[in-house]
Amino acid sequence: MQSSLLRESLVTLGLNFLELAQLLDMNVRTVQRWLSGEVEIPRSIECVINAWMYLNQMGLPWRPDGFSVALLSPEQVKNQLLLQMESSKELVKIIKKVKSRGGPAAPWIVDLSAKKATLGDVWVRFYILSNGSFSPQSYGRFDKNPDLYRDQSILEDAYVCIAEAIAVRNEKYKDADWSSVDI
Repeated sequence: MQSSLLRESLVTLGLNFLELAQLLDMNVRTVQRWLSGEVEIPRSIECVINAWMYLNQMGLPWRPDGFSVALLSPEQVKNQLLLQMESSKELVKIIKKVKSRGGPAAPWIVDLSAKKATLGDVWVRFYILSNGSFSPQSYGRFDKNPDLYRDQSILEDAYVCIAEAIAVRNEKYKDADWSSVDI
């Protein structure tokens, strides 16, 4: 695998080199050397990336740090849908709360194609739902361990920034066939 193909794969998978190193349990410097072309990418890593790309293309879960909902029973899926509805209601409350305090304290950078928002060393991944909304997936920090209690207000800010970015996209494509819209 050429370094340029690895870079393209990372973009498609919505990963940066730090996340790739973490998922592969590799040294960050090793991944940087692969990306620069300084060191050849091992065949085993190429196979892993190709498998992730295939699964991603098929719309199947591929992240080794996640859980596949495909493994759930129909009853568990029903419960997950109910939780999703509750989550949507909570997001509305959070957005109202942040707006009542004057909006986000800092502007998050929202990349809808990567389904990721960042603010310095903090990141939030999310799913874009077919109804034009979103569901937070995960968050992390590069500077320290994540702590939901400590990071609550900045995560709330992230949710508002994500919602606003999706609203702009939804307005832009309001009459579009969603199956043909490239996000």
